[in-house]
Amino acid sequence: MCQIFIQLGLFKKLEPLGKIMTKLANLPPQIMVPFIVSLGSHVAANTILQNLRENQELTDREVLLGSILNSSIGPLKETFTYHLPIILPALGLKIGSFYILTLWFGSFLLFLFVVITGRILLPKRDYNNFIKLPENLFYEKIPKNFKNLLISAFKKILKIYKRISILFFTTTFSVFLLSNLGFFKKLGKLFFPIINWIHLSPKVIPALSTFIFSPIIGYASLGSLLQKGEIMDKEAFIALLIGSIFMLPIIYLRLYFPQWIAIFGLRLGLLRGIISLNLILFSRILVLIAFLTFIR
Repeated sequence: MCQIFIQLGLFKKLEPLGKIMTKLANLPPQIMVPFIVSLGSHVAANTILQNLRENQELTDREVLLGSILNSSIGPLKETFTYHLPIILPALGLKIGSFYILTLWFGSFLLFLFVVITGRILLPKRDYNNFIKLPENLFYEKIPKNFKNLLISAFKKILKIYKRISILFFTTTFSVFLLSNLGFFKKLGKLFFPIINWIHLSPKVIPALSTFIFSPIIGYASLGSLLQKGEIMDKEAFIALLIGSIFMLPIIYLRLYFPQWIAIFGLRLGLLRGIISLNLILFSRILVLIAFLTFIR
């Protein structure tokens, strides 16, 4: 569906959303272009921000907040590319929906941080003259008929699923290899105090250990336990939250920190990563505490 939307040029219609978001955050109009571009590629959006920074059109603070703002709308794209095709089928409608809402909550905190910080630290702006986005931004030539449109979209999405399949195969192989080497048994011992304190079933430990290494395999493992009735829904949700808290620093150190440092430089790249990581971790911990206190 996402590829069909791109083919039809529907993302171009998000330009008004870009205007609203930039105004709310008190960011300069130039931020709107990378904001819309981030729906397709965060790397491309951050590269645009860095170019504007190098041309002295944006300050370090504006680039930092603009990059975080781009991340805050990540779930809008990931809903079609990751949440609906991967998380929901693996975890089921109930737990999958709760976990997706948790991911959205983390993004909302990022956006809230940008809005509050932008209004406090940045000067007030005149938004009478907004930059007009290029007509071809997120717009591809539409095939002559709907059949060709579906074929074109299918070819594009097939490339994505090929990449997912390769990733799934390599991670699954790595997980079984590490399991045979006893890696997860050693890692699982770290979870025993937490599992005992929260009174979770010990059966979630292998899934937790796997989740930290590969979230996709972790979702499948927890989903399998749920389908077999070996754990309850609340245990699966708590395990997801705990696993994500341990997994996030690894993901950030392995993927996001190197990416942001490469684009923005050491100082701004590190600051970008530290702020985002802490806010997302805070959202997971907050949801976990609320769930353990009020719902469980």
